[in-house]
Amino acid sequence: MRNQQRTYAGCPVLSSEDQIGQYLELGAVPGDVEYLAVPPGKVVRRRGFWLKPNYRAHRTAVLFLVSTDVYAMNTDDFAGLRDQIYCYRSHKTNTVYLGRVESGAERRLFTPLLEDKSFDIEATGLIYVGRVISAF
Repeated sequence: MRNQQRTYAGCPVLSSEDQIGQYLELGAVPGDVEYLAVPPGKVVRRRGFWLKPNYRAHRTAVLFLVSTDVYAMNTDDFAGLRDQIYCYRSHKTNTVYLGRVESGAERRLFTPLLEDKSFDIEATGLIYVGRVISAF
């Protein structure tokens, strides 16, 4: 749903890696998908979607607005004071992850938002999707 400024006023709520892959690559959205508004002050110009993960990804938030736009589209005065959250997907595990990739001495590791030692995975098989610009 685009508005008169050619930005998205609403984005689809997606939950699976398959849905997200088809949306990003082909622009295809399943017919039964719900749309939610983009919050005031946030801009989605290229493609964006609300991610509803199939697992607990955050202490309180359950919906995450992921934007594929360049970083400068949604900067604010407090961006330097908080960690940035990124969205990655894995064809191998058919899962979408939220967190950040950190480079170690020998390999790159994905670190999820919730600290769980058993969840560290190598980042080599992950595909960058975008940055979380809002969450509820």
